[in-house]
Amino acid sequence: MLPELPPLSMRPEEEYPDKEIFFPQWQCFCCQDTGKVQPYLVRRVVRNYNYSSDRLPVCQRDNCKANDTWVNLPIENLDTRFTRDICNELDLLARDDWEATRQAWFEMAKQRVEQSTGEIAQAHNLRRRDRIQAEFILAKEKHHSARGDWEEIKDSDEEGQE
Repeated sequence: MLPELPPLSMRPEEEYPDKEIFFPQWQCFCCQDTGKVQPYLVRRVVRNYNYSSDRLPVCQRDNCKANDTWVNLPIENLDTRFTRDICNELDLLARDDWEATRQAWFEMAKQRVEQSTGEIAQAHNLRRRDRIQAEFILAKEKHHSARGDWEEIKDSDEEGQE
């Protein structure tokens, strides 16, 4: 008889706060822990920035550990005009952008779940049409009388006469 062995996974599962929505692992949102300011953020400060030909702006944000990465490059290849204050402000803007993106992803996922749930419920529903007003009132009356808190629902014709 062969021994029973437990499975060995190839890689450990990463723990994210939201399993379905990607959460960044970088500490600095200004440079995403690369040491250079992200091009879309540079364009907020340098209007016609060209990533291919312009100097690389170095992140000088407080507590950014990645900005030492570019120390060995010649200074003529780097843009050091991005001060600590500018990088801190860009970091805050990037965090706000990320939060808006995360919220939009969450709303899209929520809509997909609601749509799928509605489709599944409709597919498994025995009723092939919506209730008419009289059926709705009767169902509510039975439900509330079973609970003991029934109040009479007025017909839509009676509401218009008041």
